[in-house]
Amino acid sequence: MDLGDPLWSATFRTHAVEAEDRQMWQAWAMSLRRGRKFLASDPEKEFPAAYGSAVLGLTRAIGELFDGTASLGAVTATTVQVLGLPALYQAKAGDMLSFPWSGVRALHQVVEDAAANSSGIATLSVEPPVRLNPAPAVSATVDLVRPACVMLLKPGTFSAPAASDPQPVSFEAVQAIV
Repeated sequence: MDLGDPLWSATFRTHAVEAEDRQMWQAWAMSLRRGRKFLASDPEKEFPAAYGSAVLGLTRAIGELFDGTASLGAVTATTVQVLGLPALYQAKAGDMLSFPWSGVRALHQVVEDAAANSSGIATLSVEPPVRLNPAPAVSATVDLVRPACVMLLKPGTFSAPAASDPQPVSFEAVQAIV
């Protein structure tokens, strides 16, 4: 039995917003009706756990300022080799990373703590499995800060109720892989 590719899904909910802002959200949702996609990330995993926003103050092993990106080295179904990190960079289980894949973005979670070597190279165990057909491009940019994936709005889930008092907007989305 083929279970298909594992995909990220999310439920989004804003704070209570006034009618004018709900109208903006409604227009945004309408713009997604014909399969348009949007970029989404987890605000709780915007930065690597070991560093928080201070990660952007680190220096790469080659001496340049680290901007939260690295380069993709070799990949397997369960590992991603990342090049261009700060020396001895610490990746923690739960950290996220993303990189271009087949016109969208692959989003993966680190599942075991790992450290880069003194040259700034780390091999990270990740889930869900890396899609290898087609293989991601070696040397592609890997986002370790604000990693994101491309998502599609799930039909029938958008809610921006009309009301005289502020109300939240909510919707659900699923990762797009094509």
